[in-house]
Amino acid sequence: MNMRSASLMALGLCAASQTYAQGGPFCAFSIPMPVSGTFTVDTTAGTNWIGTYGSFASPSNDIMYTFTTRAKPPTGAITPTAANYLFAIYLLSDCSNGGTQAMPISQTTTVGTPLDLSGAEAAHTYYVAITGTPAGGAGANGTLTIDVTPVLPVTLQSFTVD
Repeated sequence: MNMRSASLMALGLCAASQTYAQGGPFCAFSIPMPVSGTFTVDTTAGTNWIGTYGSFASPSNDIMYTFTTRAKPPTGAITPTAANYLFAIYLLSDCSNGGTQAMPISQTTTVGTPLDLSGAEAAHTYYVAITGTPAGGAGANGTLTIDVTPVLPVTLQSFTVD
């Protein structure tokens, strides 16, 4: 194997790994949620590995993120800011490798409406599922832009009283 072939093979493995992580059919392949900033999720890169979230049907591809809380309740926000399809974002307290998930703690299907994090406990791992709504049908896949506002610890540097 020459150096060029080895480099192309390594590049192919990296690309396959990223694609699999985006559409991984197991909770273990969930993607760590960015701690702050704006990012875009493309559900067309995923697979439809979850059939239901509690009583909510999931006819579309699913992308799973994960994060661990530090404070109760978390004071940050996970807010959808733009979408080109009928999306649903679900906050889950657990993740099952099967095709059915527990009832979400909270959900949003509206641009500008953040997930309600008030029910989240401290020091717990949560999952954020991004999928399409039943109203969008089986083809409800596309891109969704999400803004994550972090919980930042604030240290008092100094103050004066006049």
